Amino acid sequence: MKRSSLAVFAIAVFAVVAGSALAAPPEITTDSVSFVMSSATCSNLPAGTTIRGSGTIKSITTFTTSKKGVTTIMNTTHANGTATDQAGNTYVFNYANHFSVSDSGPGTAFAGEMVDAFALAGNGPAHLNNGFRALFDLVTLEELSSRGDPIDFATGAPHCDPL
Repeated sequence: MKRSSLAVFAIAVFAVVAGSALAAPPEITTDSVSFVMSSATCSNLPAGTTIRGSGTIKSITTFTTSKKGVTTIMNTTHANGTATDQAGNTYVFNYANHFSVSDSGPGTAFAGEMVDAFALAGNGPAHLNNGFRALFDLVTLEELSSRGDPIDFATGAPHCDPL
């Protein structure tokens, strides 16, 4: 599972298990984000390319529980910012991730679907449009579809989707 989504998911599950988040409003966080990626791990970058990016990331998490006791956690995360390659070319990036997971009642495992996208565009030779749709739980990320070599689905390691 992607690192940023795993952290949000783990915090959300803890909050629901602890019980305090059920009556709370949506949890909203905004922070700075940065990444470095290179052609060594991203097959869609030109050989010898290293991209360094930074920007802002915002995450909104909601918790609901049905009358039957089914808890649903939904998270939407969006990041955007600027990036530069080793030759000084400038880029903008956009990242979006959404997941929704539910248990089937108290004491059962959470599972659901995640949709993720990362795009990089600018005046240099590096252009990326990556994304995936997957089923996931706390342990596994099962690819349903993908484009642009975003991540290693077995390990969650980033390839061309650094966030």
